[in-house]
Amino acid sequence: MKIKPTKEILLSWMESYVPEKDLFFLSKEQLTHGIDLTGVLIMPIDEFYSHSTYGQLNYVNGYEYWNIKSAQYVIIAKKEWIESMAEGVKQFILNSQVQCGRGLVLPAAFMQEIEKIPSSYTVNGHIVIQRSMWEKLDESSKEQILATMVYEWWDNGECEKTPKFLPSFLKPFANTFDYHQGANCLAAVLYAISEGEQEWFIYEWIHQKTFLEKLKQYHYEEFLDEELHQGDIVVWQDENGIIQHAAYYIGEELYFNKHGQTMFNPWKILAKDQLYKEWVHLALVKYRQSNAAA
Repeated sequence: MKIKPTKEILLSWMESYVPEKDLFFLSKEQLTHGIDLTGVLIMPIDEFYSHSTYGQLNYVNGYEYWNIKSAQYVIIAKKEWIESMAEGVKQFILNSQVQCGRGLVLPAAFMQEIEKIPSSYTVNGHIVIQRSMWEKLDESSKEQILATMVYEWWDNGECEKTPKFLPSFLKPFANTFDYHQGANCLAAVLYAISEGEQEWFIYEWIHQKTFLEKLKQYHYEEFLDEELHQGDIVVWQDENGIIQHAAYYIGEELYFNKHGQTMFNPWKILAKDQLYKEWVHLALVKYRQSNAAA
């Protein structure tokens, strides 16, 4: 089966997808291209990545920091700033965003009615999204862009129907999208092993040490048996022992799973074949709750 974000989810994404402040990632050479920098902040990239404000999830996931390359500086601007630029300068800045690989840049083909996008924001076959232009787009255009982007880039919606034996605490989340950024696979597993008692866990961005500490608290231990039981956890590690993914086994070769930490990555029920092929290049480790558990 295939799932898609609901109207309610899409309306929520429309509000949060584009951060309040505009960020523009530039090289040292690009920064000297006759840009009026009076009303903006210019932040070196190393200082920017350690900044408490711009390390927030809406910025990190919106602009997809992990994809950015060849940028030494970040212009931080109010949404009106880019609108005030002369057309040539605006095009230069926006084209630089395409070149550096940041988020909020989409193929023009994602927009069915491209004439609704101001021509200033279409650059070399791409749409460069900034806060002011996003606010001016009509609701149907935003919905169409987001729905297309999810299927083309993040998740095609393929999953398994929720089985009758699915634990009740997983039913509200199985095969659904989140409203917010940040919930990751480790959080989904911790929520599952709490058996729904700690619902807030599922919305967190959990890191490895926190995850492993919680497994100890719930008396989960590694095991080598081939056969999995309901409630077991599968973890995939790289050659350095760093956890890259984890999922919760619900039985009959089905798993409760979340790929990625963006709101475009749904919680899904996946079959073993579909899940395992994503991580076949990594080492599989299995955990089971011991008899010491209360």
